[in-house]
Formats: sequence, C-alpha cells, structure tokens
Amino acid sequence: MPVHHILCGLAANPALSSELVDRLIAIADDGIAISLLTHLARTAKIGATLLPRIAAASPAEVEELATSPDLAARMLVAQRRDLPPEIRNRLAGDPGAKVVKALARHPGLSETQLRAMVDRHGIRVLAKVATNPDASPALLEDLVQHKPAVQKVFREVARHRSATASALLVCLTDQQARPVAAGHPAVPPPVLTELLADGEGVVRRRAYAASLT
Repeated sequence: MPVHHILCGLAANPALSSELVDRLIAIADDGIAISLLTHLARTAKIGATLLPRIAAASPAEVEELATSPDLAARMLVAQRRDLPPEIRNRLAGDPGAKVVKALARHPGLSETQLRAMVDRHGIRVLAKVATNPDASPALLEDLVQHKPAVQKVFREVARHRSATASALLVCLTDQQARPVAAGHPAVPPPVLTELLADGEGVVRRRAYAASLT
C-alpha cells in the first residue's frame, strides 16, 4: 500500500491526538504532507485553524492548494492571511462557501469583493465578512440589517473599529452584542449616558470605560 494512503488512514483515526497527527505530518515529505493535510481537512473538523504546515507552505505549494479541484485543499490555504493578491482574488470568487468563509478575514479584499461574497453565500459567510479589517462603515451597517439576521454578526460589528453609531445602535438591541457595543468609542454620548445606568453590570462598566476615552 502506498505510504501516503497509510499516513492518511492513520491521520483520519479519531482516536489519535492532535500531537500525534502533527508528528505524522512532520515525518512525511512535502508532497505527502500536503496530501495528508487535505485528507485530514475532509475527514476531521479542523475549523478556522491555520495549520503550521500550511503556514509554512512554499509559493508553489500555495498555488497548488489554491488551484486544487479539492474544496478541502482550497479551504486550508484560504486560512492564510498573506496570500498573493492574485490568489486571494481568485479564492474570493470561489464557488465553495467554506472556502470563502475561510478567506473572508483576509486583508486587502475590496468592498465589492466582500459584498459579492455576501450576495453569493449569504448567512454562511456573513459573520466572517463582518470580521474583515477593511470592511467599510457602510458595509457593516448593511450586515446588521441583513435578513435573515445572524446573531454573531452583531458581536463582530460591535467590536469592529469601523462600526458607525447607527450600526452600534442595532448591535445594542442584541443581548450578547450589547456589552461589546457599549464600550465602542462611536456610541453617541446620549446613548452612552443611558448605558451608564443599564441593568447589566458589564454593560455599565464598559460604558464607563468608554466615557473616559
């Protein structure tokens, strides 16, 4: 049996710890390691994690992963935040929602690209788009008004540096986002005064801290 089949079978074993999987990847040569990671992404719940071997991938390996017909491979490389613009832009238009979701936080994406992600994939990528450091104030306002709403969007917008007063007012209506939004410097002073008397202690504390800045 080929070595990479043996290693892939071992890595997919749910009884193996992450440390043992890392050791399997470490002993594999470059080509097999990439194949192993891709197999692992298909069979295990890696989540929004940039794996060390992907972070260390060479430019040729990044290109190989980004152009792979395997969605799992493209999703792995989309977790990087230092992709060349041409690869980043190609992945921004990927038909796979999981790939776009992994990429959505990448710096340098334009507002047009971010809005296109939301138009194509909707609620599956909404919260991740809200975390993009280059998301515009106008886009953040639209995200909190999206129907159907995604609760995590309110929390992400509430902590975003570009959130506007109008976007924060919407976030303040969400129980989980309210404490986060209360501490944002863009909260209007009259609203901040009201938050200082809020029934929740954490909201009052964060509003007080914001009032001192």
